[in-house]
Amino acid sequence: MATNKNEHLKKVLDTHDINKVENLDKFIAKKNAVKEALNDKFSDTKASNAIDSGSYAKNTAINTKFDIDCCLPFRKKEKEDDKGYEKLEDMFTDVYKFLKNEYTEDDDDITKDDVRKQKVSIGMKFKIDGEDFDMDVVPGRERPDYNDYNNNNTDLSLHIHPPNRSKKEVDDNKKRIKTNIKKHIELLGGAERTHERKITRLLKVWKTERKNQNGGKLIKSFMMELYTKEAFDEADEIPSGLWKQVKMVMNHIIDNITENDLVDPVNSGNIVSDSMSDTAKFDTKRDMKKTIKEVDEDSDMIKEYFPINDDYDDDDKASSSYSTASVLSTSKFG
Repeated sequence: MATNKNEHLKKVLDTHDINKVENLDKFIAKKNAVKEALNDKFSDTKASNAIDSGSYAKNTAINTKFDIDCCLPFRKKEKEDDKGYEKLEDMFTDVYKFLKNEYTEDDDDITKDDVRKQKVSIGMKFKIDGEDFDMDVVPGRERPDYNDYNNNNTDLSLHIHPPNRSKKEVDDNKKRIKTNIKKHIELLGGAERTHERKITRLLKVWKTERKNQNGGKLIKSFMMELYTKEAFDEADEIPSGLWKQVKMVMNHIIDNITENDLVDPVNSGNIVSDSMSDTAKFDTKRDMKKTIKEVDEDSDMIKEYFPINDDYDDDDKASSSYSTASVLSTSKFG
């Protein structure tokens, strides 16, 4: 019997629901502890308390590969008596040193070796009740002026850690990124963007499975979010059904990823697609074309590209329990 693609994708969403993670409450508590420590340490130089960011804040996270992020906005130092940072690199380095050398002294779930510099964030890897939990801390500085960060102006400048710059960023001698964490969260926020969030989560399942199978690099998660929003916004008519919506977004990515720049909607000067290599773009385009072709030709192939997370498949567990009971019963009376 042919697989019902839409019903299968509904189950994929259900079994990849982040809220099914057993230790999620402990991970969130850890995130809040890090935020509180940052707020206390940098109380004189922060522009606001640390804010949630990343896929969990956007409600686009899946439970097979996720972290929970936060961003700490700092003031921009312009005069000698200003509290804040003149140089972005100093801001980035101070947050890194605090997390590595001070925070780890008071937290038994992480060691100094598990704190690392990343492109625009400091990565932390905790071990909580035997499970790994990743968290990224993004230091950002208000812009354009001192004491500007508020509800009406939430733009930030991020430091780019030199070893993690893309080739294009090196060629352009780019050392900072203008961004707006709060506006990024709002892009797919609200009840009217429910479908876009679902499709983004399904694309993340697809990407994770492709990387598990083939390795290499594919499209970045932030780009998938932007392309999904773009595809829905530009469509003359939104098709019904999860598979047709996934296919609509994939076709939009196929048509654009190697041909057109993807611009950050909160910063026209930030070409998000420049952060991806040509190889990663080509591989993403090729794999998406292959996915659409094979699933359209054989509905069962949707299980290969969008697998159910067996760890959270209640139907499968119930079926297994029933099957085991049947075998035991037969053996007993056999």
